[in-house]
Order: sequence, then C-alpha cells, then structure tokens
Amino acid sequence: MARKIYDPSENENSLSTEQGAEQIVDSQLQTQSRELYANFVREEIQLQGLPVPHVPSLDTIQFSNPLWVCNASSLRQLANEFSLSPLRNEVRYRAQSVDLTTLNGQNFSEMIQEVFSGGSLTKERILVVFFFCSDVALFALQNHTLNLFCKLIQWSTDYITGKFSNFICSQGGWLF
Repeated sequence: MARKIYDPSENENSLSTEQGAEQIVDSQLQTQSRELYANFVREEIQLQGLPVPHVPSLDTIQFSNPLWVCNASSLRQLANEFSLSPLRNEVRYRAQSVDLTTLNGQNFSEMIQEVFSGGSLTKERILVVFFFCSDVALFALQNHTLNLFCKLIQWSTDYITGKFSNFICSQGGWLF
C-alpha cells in the first residue's frame, strides 16, 4: 500500500495568490526532500558502521514536520527491500568506481542523469539515485576526503530538490 508522504495540496498557510501558495508548496517540498535525503544519508553512514561527520547538513535530523518521521520510515523500509536486490550491488559498485580526483558538480550531475537513461523518472529510480548519491559520498568519506564528502552531499541535495520537484508534485507528493 502506498503511503502519502507529502501532499502539496494540504497547505496550512493560506495566501491570497496562487503564486504565493505555489512558492510555499515548493519551499515545503524542497525542505522535505532535503530532510528525507539527509536522514537517508545519515542512516546509510550508520549502517556502514561509520561515525556521522559533524557537518551542518547531517547534524541530528529534526524533521520540520513531525509527520515526516513516518515518511522517512516508509522510505527506509523500501530502501531495506532494495538492499536485498542484485541491483543494489550494481549501484554500490558503480559508485565506488567513481574517480574522486576528477569529480566535480557537473560530471556528478551527469552521472546521476545516466541512472535515467533509457527510461522515465519513477519512484524506484529516485530511490536508486538516493543510494547512488549516498554511496559516492560514503566512498569519499571512507577515503578521508571530508571536503569532497560535503560537496557531494550539497550537489546531491541540489539535484534532488531541483530535478525531482516537478515529478514529486505531479505524483501528489512523496508517495512510497
């Protein structure tokens, strides 16, 4: 059963203009996307038995909306199921094959786009992107490149909050 994670039509703030309401929805959606991804990365670091670095984006996650805790739990359940699939090992291998010495925001974004080559954007592919991005970041962290780790978290967050917003809105919000 799909669980509704974020419904942009359920807006507590009423504004007199549609544009103002859209900006609040976009802002809430971006906040939720950022918080869900940061929580996901934090959990992946902990699952690898690594200490979570003290960086602002990963400091103890307090969701802006208490209902999002349930949503993060649903995302984790799907992630755990995906972790048992053969595709999970492919994603990890691909992430650990990235040349960290030549990595920049542009070619990282291009790598993420490759996940979608030959297909359309789906919830499952978004989950794969979460894994790929967090795997590359963990690879950097394991190779003692905290500065690159921080950049990867920022690039991933920018990609997720930017590229996925329209799709997530068109699906009625974060549904898993």
